Amino acid sequence: MSNQVIVISRQFGSGGRKIGKLLSDRLQIPYYDMALIEMASQRSESDYVSLLKVDEKRVSRKWYEFPMEIGLEYQMKRVPMNEELFSLQAEIIKDLANQGPCILIGRGADYILRENPRMLSVYVHADMETKLEVVCRHYNLSREEAAALMRKTDKQRSVYYNYYTEYKWGDINNYDIALDRGKLGIERCVDILENLYRTL
Repeated sequence: MSNQVIVISRQFGSGGRKIGKLLSDRLQIPYYDMALIEMASQRSESDYVSLLKVDEKRVSRKWYEFPMEIGLEYQMKRVPMNEELFSLQAEIIKDLANQGPCILIGRGADYILRENPRMLSVYVHADMETKLEVVCRHYNLSREEAAALMRKTDKQRSVYYNYYTEYKWGDINNYDIALDRGKLGIERCVDILENLYRTL
C-alpha cells in the first residue's frame, strides 16, 4: 500500500470529485484537483486564471509566453497554453505520486502514471437522469441547460484526453475499475474504493 495512488476519471455530473474528496477524508491522504492548476501556475510563474481557462481542454490557437531559464538568464518561450499546462501537470502528477499516497482527479493522470504499479485507475459514470439532477442542483440550471453543459464538458474532456494520451476517454479497458454512481450511490462508491485501497 506504500505510495498507493488513486486516479479518478469522471463523467461530468457523476460525482467523481465528491467521491475523491470523501475518500481522501476517510483515508487521510491528500486530494488533488484544482490545486494542480495552482501548482502549475506557481511552478511556471504563469497566470492562474489563464491556465484555468484551458484546463482539460484541447489545444487551441491561443498562445502564452512562459519564462524559461537558459543559463543564467531568463527568456520567454511562446507555446500554446494547453501544451504547457499539460506538460507542467504531468511533471507535478509524477512528483506527487512519488512523494506518497494521494488521490488525483482527471487530467490524464491515469495515462501519465500508466507505468506506476502503485496506481489504481477509476472511471466514475452515471445515468443521464442522475447527472441531470446533480448538474441542475449544483449550477442552478434548467434540464435543457444542464444537458447542454454536460455534453460540452464531456466532449472537452474526451477531446483533451484523446489528444494527449494514447487511450480513449471512457474506454473501460483502460481503467482498473468502473463505478456506476447512479446505481451504487456516492457512499457505496467510496466504500468500494476504500476497501480496494486497504487491500492492495
